[in-house]
Amino acid sequence: MVVVLVVVAVVAGSVALYRSAIFRIDEVQVLGTERLTADAVRSRAAVPDGATLLRYPSRVIRERLLAYAWIAEVQVTRDFPHTLRIRVVERSPIAAVDTGNTFWAVDKTGMVLGEQAYEETSTLPVIRDIPGLDLKAGRASTSEVLDNALAVLAGISDELRGKLRAVTAPSIDETTLLTTENVEILVGQATELETKSLRALTIMRKYAGNVVFIDVRSTERDPVWRGLTQ
Repeated sequence: MVVVLVVVAVVAGSVALYRSAIFRIDEVQVLGTERLTADAVRSRAAVPDGATLLRYPSRVIRERLLAYAWIAEVQVTRDFPHTLRIRVVERSPIAAVDTGNTFWAVDKTGMVLGEQAYEETSTLPVIRDIPGLDLKAGRASTSEVLDNALAVLAGISDELRGKLRAVTAPSIDETTLLTTENVEILVGQATELETKSLRALTIMRKYAGNVVFIDVRSTERDPVWRGLTQ
């Protein structure tokens, strides 16, 4: 009987504690934001009034936040006695895709983050001439040509990426980098990008001011290039 009474008391106490407001959530702390604001994350999380650290819809909060295109990962933890902590990992835009009607910010996986004003594209390389695009915020692109162009952007060397102005990609094989030095670099498939980057940069340094076109699609033969005097 003593054991039964102790078990009953423990269960009753646990239920009472679970239902009580003793660990009421008074603060929602947001960590990891860069582009997003903490208030925007709190608004999307929509933690219910009266929720406690023992009673809060963790799964629903995560689903709400992950439904937002700019958020890649979410971690929800408790800091007793009254703080709920939300840590987010934001997606980083790698390019602005020009569809002819508008610009769309996309990350390296092809996730469409949202529309970009023309002025906002100045810090991102522009990808254009992709055929058959149907982009929508919060949805990953299904274009193999765009996926290849994004893989090229992510895989080329930092030095070459720093010289990049735009990418034109009417097809995978015709994927071409346009540099700030007015050099067109035909890259093609997103393979052996370290080697392709090195070869292109070597020619650009050696023939600076003269070279206008470099073809590095094949690493099994020497690059083909054209200059102003050729």
